[in-house]
Amino acid sequence: MPEGLGGAGTSLADGFEILRISGEFAVAVPLGETLLAGWALARAGREVPAGELNVDLLKEKESDRETLMLMGAAVRAMQMAGALQAILERSVAYAKERVAFERPIGGFQAVQHNLARLAGETAAALAAAGSAADAIAAEPAFNDAVFLEVASAKIRVGEAATVGAAIAHQVHGAIGFSREHVLHRYTQRLLAWRDDFGSESAWAVRLGEKVASAGADALWSALAAR
Repeated sequence: MPEGLGGAGTSLADGFEILRISGEFAVAVPLGETLLAGWALARAGREVPAGELNVDLLKEKESDRETLMLMGAAVRAMQMAGALQAILERSVAYAKERVAFERPIGGFQAVQHNLARLAGETAAALAAAGSAADAIAAEPAFNDAVFLEVASAKIRVGEAATVGAAIAHQVHGAIGFSREHVLHRYTQRLLAWRDDFGSESAWAVRLGEKVASAGADALWSALAAR
């Protein structure tokens, strides 16, 4: 939000980086929702009210529902990417520490394969979420190019969240499911955020419809432009 409307005046890029870090630390506060509400109010030219936010303000004059869904999907994609980054680091560290059959489990080929796959999923999620954030920062009008980036990010990061959570728990074994261990804080949020503002299957249908409506001849140019 701009300073003139009571905000900090930071850029969208800064906001998305804060969201990535909040996911990386599994922050147990509605930070994404708060930033999203502030952004919507700013687009409507409204200040953030003091005290409790009245949701009726958001219904009066904000972005349309489509724009809000796109922004919300981008928010969740970035938070999920941050959480995946954290569980990758924790899983690698645990594999080096946990000993089975007189050797760290990270020395077993099956575990190495899973960790490599988790690293690949995390890298893909960070790239997709970052690309969507860059598109939004460059084009506040939310055109078709932004839709393609955000839809693709929500789909790809959602898929990575499903695979990544499973691998992380496989590496940690039973301890990762315990209340005392921190892993579940990340995986529960990943699986919940995956369905917020549209699941990957819902976005896949919309993306497919958008591509099909443009015709086969437009597909390659749309991909090359990315």
